[in-house]
Amino acid sequence: MKTIFYNKKISSILTVLPQNEYNFEDEMIYNDLSEAQNRRLARTMGYEKHRIFKEDSYISAIASFGLNHLFDGKILAKDDIAALILTTTTPDFLMPATSNLIAKAVGLNNDVFCIDTNQQCAGFVNGLFLAFMLLDANLGKKVVLITGDVITRTIPKSNTTSYPLAGDAVCITIIENETNDKPIHFYSKTDTKQADDLLFPDMGFRKLTDSEKSSLSSLKYGKNLKNFNSVFMDGQAVFEYVMQDVSNYIEETLRFAGVKKDELDYCFFHQPNKFMVDKLSQKLGVSSQKAPSNVVTYYGNSNSSTIPVCICHNAKDQMLAREHYCLVAGFGAGLAYSGAILNIGKLDYCEILISNF
Repeated sequence: MKTIFYNKKISSILTVLPQNEYNFEDEMIYNDLSEAQNRRLARTMGYEKHRIFKEDSYISAIASFGLNHLFDGKILAKDDIAALILTTTTPDFLMPATSNLIAKAVGLNNDVFCIDTNQQCAGFVNGLFLAFMLLDANLGKKVVLITGDVITRTIPKSNTTSYPLAGDAVCITIIENETNDKPIHFYSKTDTKQADDLLFPDMGFRKLTDSEKSSLSSLKYGKNLKNFNSVFMDGQAVFEYVMQDVSNYIEETLRFAGVKKDELDYCFFHQPNKFMVDKLSQKLGVSSQKAPSNVVTYYGNSNSSTIPVCICHNAKDQMLAREHYCLVAGFGAGLAYSGAILNIGKLDYCEILISNF
């Protein structure tokens, strides 16, 4: 899908991180790899530490904490909100929508449109897409996009494929209309034939058959994983998808926008690990200065939140100072890609907040 939006902007970004930080070196004891193997993986994938929300934390409480912080700081007013979009894979409950619970917790009025989406790695960019559409129907109001998960608690510490890379975060992005004719080019692709290369198999209503359990326990997903309430990933297949397909989709996004790579100030990619982001940047011919890859190193892969985390960590001062021409691209589970080329900057607010959750 290709489309163009006009007169839209991101005005503020808040990243809420857990207080609890864990170092990789302290967690090597939980898996069966040797110390040398562990250290080699850490160097390759780029992980050093990650942040994890407490066991009793949940999305609506964390998001409400972040919103109240914005209300108290006069960054956002409740009456200015037209819609609340939540993208999460770990809702509070299956019913009602967690966005409704957030609206209740912070006291939003009944006119606010609330919706949950489950878009994983492409969630931030797809959330922007939904926000832009909603803004077309709500002139003068703002849309709040919340991305976040508490997914790390489902991953066993012994799972070297996923656990050292995973991290928790909740990000709040404020999007609004502006009088500006600068286009925002959006492009998405979904490769459903590869949907089982990255999945969370046993948390829905579909019951796994013995044959499916046997398949999920194969070497395709690592070393005979048995915990089906966890993330299963065919790492090699996902890497090939990013290098072959996602790189082509990014090139197509650029062609659609009529933009050359050297015209971009930043490329903010989803951050599955440092190795993958660096390899993708190298293939595209984008410098590491334009395409930061350090989110997993400091915080872990927070699913739909890695792009706003990346912006807040690497470009806070720049984004507060002036406007930048950026590519944002999310890719992964689905397997799905969503990319957008837009101006980001002269933000009203851009901050990382460490919480006690």
